[in-house]
Amino acid sequence: MEFLPIEKDHMRVYAGFWSRFGAGLIDALILLPLSYLLVWLEGFDRTMALIITIPSSILFSMYNVYFNARFGGSLGKLALGIKVTKPDGSKIGWSEAWKRSAVDLFYAVLYLFIEVQALLLINPDTYANAGSLYKRITLLQEHYPFWYSSMLYPFYQVWIWSEVFVVLFNKRKRAIHDFIAGTVVIHKKFADPN
Repeated sequence: MEFLPIEKDHMRVYAGFWSRFGAGLIDALILLPLSYLLVWLEGFDRTMALIITIPSSILFSMYNVYFNARFGGSLGKLALGIKVTKPDGSKIGWSEAWKRSAVDLFYAVLYLFIEVQALLLINPDTYANAGSLYKRITLLQEHYPFWYSSMLYPFYQVWIWSEVFVVLFNKRKRAIHDFIAGTVVIHKKFADPN
């Protein structure tokens, strides 16, 4: 596997932590209106929450997979002029996009299972009368399995902070998911145009 140089024409080739963080913020802002709409719809009753939870989880989980495979980056990355590529700067495909998101997708599936299970355990009238989003979340969390707070949530936090640590302390600014998928995040102008 041949890598692009660290610098080219006196410019850094690889996107650093802050570029990637900024791209994530842009993605969050793009998805925020849809998130608010779905949360509002879920508040009507338990049946509506069940109907919305599965497709919305799939939609949000597939956001990065689709945009990475199709365009080489999420909308946030593309807006900041950075791109996910193979180490030589060539375009990634669906395989790399899936591998890059594999751990996040694993956690998303587990969380979806927990969420649906919790919704099914709640009395529909209790859910409908919960009122605010905070009260609904608290009600849902009361029905989460013990292993969510004792294992799943802490392991996911370790995953996220490990990703940050690895990006900060390697010369090509690769995250763990980049190592898994065999990808790098570079400034767009250094990407192979094909």
